Amino acid sequence: MGLTADVELNLKDAGLIEFFNKNRPVFKVIAGKAYAFAYDYVHATGLPLRHDDVAKSLTAALVANESLRDFLATKKLRQNFWNVRFADLILDRLWKELTDEYTSAHP
Repeated sequence: MGLTADVELNLKDAGLIEFFNKNRPVFKVIAGKAYAFAYDYVHATGLPLRHDDVAKSLTAALVANESLRDFLATKKLRQNFWNVRFADLILDRLWKELTDEYTSAHP
């Protein structure tokens, strides 16, 4: 679905934007792996890779991320949509970097 203004405001209010900024390198690695995974199966179809293609595998990885789980528990953010919204934030912030790095490494 991608990051919308109202979702970004909710993430900011919940402290997740600051959490992302403090842990950016960790989440970039996770997002890079999700990007590569999604690229491999989407590229074979001849279609362009989209945020939502990557968000599926990224969300699955975030559900298991201990630091994010602890943060969400501390803030009492128990609903699953927080992982989806956080994935959208990560991809919004890192999409160009992920695309540039992956395509330069896999011409």
